[in-house]
Amino acid sequence: MTSSSIPEGFLPFASRGRFTEKIGPLYYKPDGDSIIYGFLAEEGHTNGNGVIHGGMLISFLDEALGQIIWRALDKQRCATISLNCNFVASAKPGDWIETRAEISRKGMAVVFVRGELQVRGERILAADGIWKIIGK
Repeated sequence: MTSSSIPEGFLPFASRGRFTEKIGPLYYKPDGDSIIYGFLAEEGHTNGNGVIHGGMLISFLDEALGQIIWRALDKQRCATISLNCNFVASAKPGDWIETRAEISRKGMAVVFVRGELQVRGERILAADGIWKIIGK
């Protein structure tokens, strides 16, 4: 895979932790008031069946949703409490996988979010999550 496979407008995401470096590289693109996160699926992301490992998809989604919430909280620290995922379809090496997300409710202590992963505009994973607001 080459960087020419990265869609136009996406920039490398500066990792905030060692784990994120292991699953990356990850990318982002401003989209109006929100940000879309994405990654190019590679052979190293596959399971024994040759499709992208569910753990990789969930790890990417957890990172992306956390970043979306962190920005919505004016960069207050937050942590995943719950992330419920439903696999709808699979992805394969060479696929560009990106997030779509919406914060459904923001309280004083927790944030509720809905998100999904898409390949070529088709949903492959749907999720609901809750993040704890830790503070600055």
